[in-house]
Amino acid sequence: MAMDLDESSRIGARSGPEIELEVVPKGVSCQNRIKGFSFEDNRLMNGNWVQEPNKDVILLFFRILALCHTAIPELNEETGMYNYVAESPDEGAFLIAAREFGFEYCKRTQSSIFVRERHIPSQEPIEREFKLLNILDFTSKRKRMSVIVQDETGH
Repeated sequence: MAMDLDESSRIGARSGPEIELEVVPKGVSCQNRIKGFSFEDNRLMNGNWVQEPNKDVILLFFRILALCHTAIPELNEETGMYNYVAESPDEGAFLIAAREFGFEYCKRTQSSIFVRERHIPSQEPIEREFKLLNILDFTSKRKRMSVIVQDETGH
């Protein structure tokens, strides 16, 4: 998966409405606090992001969160949820966020990454396989890591 930026989407260019943040008053606590995840925005939570006009971009973003890492999933038998052994706290936080938005990283082999996608909470999850073509490790020079994957459609 790769994306090219056209001239209108470069840094500093504005094309469309500005993003309005939803403010949660102090003292209001999140229900069912999840360690590593303290985000609330009703436009995105509980599958509401599928109603947004740019849902294709949001879908790609959540998939990237679930795919771009080197973590190992471990199923917690008590909770039925996955814990992640990650190289950095950031990797773990990204995976927890992806899971909470319906993109649960659940399995990795030498050649594939598996993600269970549940776009609407009432739906059964769909397990998707992404072929792992290459990993570009994090370096201090690049200041990023990358994975190159291929989805079921060949993209």
